Amino acid sequence: MSTARVREAIALLWLASACDAPAGTPAPAGTPAAAATPTAPMPTPVAGTDLCSGATREGGRLRWFHDDYAGALACAKSKQLPLAIDMWAPWCHTCLSMQTYVLTDDRLAEYDARFVFLALDTDREGNAEVVAKFPPAAWPTFFVVSSVDESIQSRFVGAATVEQFAGFLDDGERGHHALGSGELAAHEAAAREGDRRSAAKQWPAAAAAYDEALAKAPPTWTRTPDVAVSLLAARVKAEQRSERAAVATTAMDRTGAAASATDFCVHALSCAALQGDAAQAASLREAVVKRLSALVDDAAAPLSVDDRSDAFAVLRQAQEALGRKDDARASATRQRALLDEASAAASSPRVAMTYNWPRAEVYAYLGVPLELVPALERSIADLPKEYDPPYRLAWLLLQAGQPDRARAHAEQAVALAYGPRKAKAQGLLADIHAARKDLAAERQARTDVLATLQGLPPAAQNPDAIAKARAQLEAVAGAAGVR
Repeated sequence: MSTARVREAIALLWLASACDAPAGTPAPAGTPAAAATPTAPMPTPVAGTDLCSGATREGGRLRWFHDDYAGALACAKSKQLPLAIDMWAPWCHTCLSMQTYVLTDDRLAEYDARFVFLALDTDREGNAEVVAKFPPAAWPTFFVVSSVDESIQSRFVGAATVEQFAGFLDDGERGHHALGSGELAAHEAAAREGDRRSAAKQWPAAAAAYDEALAKAPPTWTRTPDVAVSLLAARVKAEQRSERAAVATTAMDRTGAAASATDFCVHALSCAALQGDAAQAASLREAVVKRLSALVDDAAAPLSVDDRSDAFAVLRQAQEALGRKDDARASATRQRALLDEASAAASSPRVAMTYNWPRAEVYAYLGVPLELVPALERSIADLPKEYDPPYRLAWLLLQAGQPDRARAHAEQAVALAYGPRKAKAQGLLADIHAARKDLAAERQARTDVLATLQGLPPAAQNPDAIAKARAQLEAVAGAAGVR
């Protein structure tokens, strides 16, 4: 297995998939960031109709609507409550961890009477318009939306502790109740503006708003860590070179002892990669190593297993970039042990699935991908309707240099996947055929990728993703001598 390919996989996993929206993510609706999106009026409820009857209680004290924005919004309007949205996907290990260990925590019980909760699988085509209206910056992304005008009141990207999630809900609730009165603390109003500008991909304005929020926030504000992450992300995406380096250096210690610290370090590493000065880049990476080394060694840090695993993965990426391969391997070994123990102790096959992706990646990094094959085969058998276990096994076998063996699992993932994720599985199948040197099969798979992307609902289509798929298909057709 090529070390370069493993390093490339890590970069893709942690600098793209784990923190940024992939190329196929639709742009938000083209309305000004601070304006509410006009919607048709909700139907007048029939007397005696319970508009909230669609919500179900699953594993915790909160009741959830699933993939039913209209129903959840109608319920929220009927109760004059804000709507909390979990933008998630089955392939997202952080999403699964949040649903298992945070969103079911009894400490959130009081919010069941204060909010309507909605979980949206972002790959489902029926959710495309809502996903375009409230686009994830990464998975998961959480929104609090006012049921009055569907305006964004707060946003949280990535993993949160129970306390952080409660703080995010509190801020959003205050924004919902302040509509029309303007009675909102200055730092909360600035953060809300930053969240709206980020959702609209207006990065310079988002950065300015987050800067203001952090400057005006009291020391006890629970959202300081996640707003610091959002600020650095906005600076990076706005290509503000000097500002992003300054934020990466000065705000790193404001990100707490939870997953926000790791998310901040991911963006700091992207700053280092874009830094023209080698000494400054090395200094940033050293800061990341120091920060995350302390985090993973802090047994009392409020981190889920998934959060701690992410910290190890980003730590070893920084160690690799500094040429410390032995340290990186030691971090990977600790990460593997952590994940193996959690998977063995998982209360259900679905909870164990949380760890499939990071386990596959770290086993590949350590050069022992085949040792994980039996566990992934069990996951496939236990969860026959889930597309992610066969996808992970196909990817792992490809990394192990066994594309023929990977093929059937990739085909199974293609058959089970839907929406943009189906195109992802078809792309993996194309890569497998390329490794098998079967140009005809690769060409068919890349044809399928393009057809899937073009067949998505308009709100889910992405011109860049379609152009890339078309270019890959043309390259294969050229190699095969097909005109």
